[in-house]
Amino acid sequence: MAEAEQQRSPAGQRVWETACEMFYREGIHSAGVAEIAERSGVGKPTIYRNFASKDGLALAYVNAKAVSPRAWLESARAACSDDPPAQLRQVIADIADQISEPGFRGCPLVNASVEFPDRDHPVRAAVEARKAEYLDLFTELVTPLPVRDPESLAYMLQMLVEGASVTTQIYSPEKSAAALKDAADRVIASYMER
Repeated sequence: MAEAEQQRSPAGQRVWETACEMFYREGIHSAGVAEIAERSGVGKPTIYRNFASKDGLALAYVNAKAVSPRAWLESARAACSDDPPAQLRQVIADIADQISEPGFRGCPLVNASVEFPDRDHPVRAAVEARKAEYLDLFTELVTPLPVRDPESLAYMLQMLVEGASVTTQIYSPEKSAAALKDAADRVIASYMER
């Protein structure tokens, strides 16, 4: 992503910032190229010079909005070295903090997947690839724990995260964040080998 940003013209950067805001607030399909051009103060040709197509812009958006699982893992390991259960709780807490931030409108990747139901579309494929990385993160975090079926536990934790991200749009973000942490603790405990 950093490379792509370096290649953008100043006008291309304005397009990028405008499109990201519109995609997140209004949806990718709702944000037309003409409206992105108007709000960013550039002509449509600038958009196509910098991103080739609206789908190209949407694909760049999805890839840029994916939080790096490696960053979460490194942060948890730094905060809780030699304590795998605490590392897992730290990642869950970081996600809970993220979903309860003011202005959170759901996971940008999940939002994009709803707009692109065709699994063969490049945007949808990118979403699935990024979400697979998150599942790998949870699998890596639960594998050192004394649990049965770490892959199933990792999948359950990711389902909880996705559900909490959605419920913040319907109910209280704080309640969803607290419920995520509580439910994760309960699910993890149910997988612990006795």
